[in-house]
Amino acid sequence: MAYIPKYEKLKNQILQDIRSGRYPAGSRIPTREQLIEKYQVTRTTINHALKELVENGVLATSKRGGTTVTGRSPVRRLAYFSTLGEQIVAQELGKEESDRGDLLRPLLSKSAELELIFVDIEVLVNDPSAVDRYDFAAVSMPNDAIMGNLFQYRNKVIILNRYPEQMNFISTNHREAVREMTRLNLERAGKNAQIFFLAQPENFYVARERRDGFVDACAAGNAFYRIIEIKSLSYQDIYDTLMNIDFAPGRPIVMVSPTLGFTGAVLKMAGDRKLEFNRDIFYSDFDNGHSQRNTGIPLLSAVQNYREMGERLADVFLNGKSEGIREFVPYRLTD
Repeated sequence: MAYIPKYEKLKNQILQDIRSGRYPAGSRIPTREQLIEKYQVTRTTINHALKELVENGVLATSKRGGTTVTGRSPVRRLAYFSTLGEQIVAQELGKEESDRGDLLRPLLSKSAELELIFVDIEVLVNDPSAVDRYDFAAVSMPNDAIMGNLFQYRNKVIILNRYPEQMNFISTNHREAVREMTRLNLERAGKNAQIFFLAQPENFYVARERRDGFVDACAAGNAFYRIIEIKSLSYQDIYDTLMNIDFAPGRPIVMVSPTLGFTGAVLKMAGDRKLEFNRDIFYSDFDNGHSQRNTGIPLLSAVQNYREMGERLADVFLNGKSEGIREFVPYRLTD
């Protein structure tokens, strides 16, 4: 587990008090004796914390005036917690396009203005207090356990592409996107449609949100549906499961997938069963912006705007605002 020195915790607390206006520019901070009594730390700890703040230009000391706030903006240490794969993408930017690259590119373009540190998200599994090393942290697409652990640090953490209650986030609204796609295909297929949702084997945040969006649309249309549980995300398991569905002949099919990972098997199944897309089967997936170009078949898909997520995060970091950020980035539908 990460160890955070006492002087660093104290330094962060003083910085927080300066940013909040408790110690405005030109004012004196408490004396060393007062700080020792307040925080129950040693004089060595106090001296170490104040020394770093003076070196950063945040505080100034004099024999007569004590320790005063200079008014200079404190250097903000910003952390981006992500998977190692996403960090590799950061190193490879410029070589090829990718969704993660679009998310990271706006941040990396501001490297001269941001003190940005990439950290492996696995650190937060056992030690969520690691965020205390930084003034502000972005956590990219965390799992449920990590999000739960971070709630106590919610004032200095922003979640990317998830939107837990009472926490800062910048995200696609996954539930709304699937609800809208399902509604559109229900309208296209008509009231006689047979309706299916392909459920991922993992029960995680985005999977639940997308499934709930499908259920919302069916409930609004008073439509009966079936949930098809997929054993694994392997192509063969998906294809075999789809081929075992007993479709009613002559009735249009509405099939909703929460991820692009199902689409290849759906295309194969439809071809083998002689089903024509947008006539016999109305299908939607996620982040499939090039189905027409890649397959010749226009499919309804929700395409997330990763670049705008990155741009909004860069703005948040640059502006120094770390609370009250709850932003849904618009997606686009394509077919």
